[in-house]
Amino acid sequence: MIPGVAKSTIGIYVEDDAREASYRFAGLLIVSLFPALFWTTVLAFGSNVLGAPLSPLTLATVGAAIAALLAAVFNAIVSRV
Repeated sequence: MIPGVAKSTIGIYVEDDAREASYRFAGLLIVSLFPALFWTTVLAFGSNVLGAPLSPLTLATVGAAIAALLAAVFNAIVSRV
């Protein structure tokens, strides 16, 4: 058999798998990182306006928690289990 035919016969698509992984990673960044940065910025600005600025550690913890939650939801939606 020709190697290209063998790959398509048994269902191995290396280029498609790599492309799908890169699309998933890009989607993960868009879905989790950008909203986490946005809401952390809103929280920091709001706490400064109220006169009780939050520490950088608190803001980083909140941002990481938001990103982790959204990443978990994204993974549950996208995974094909």
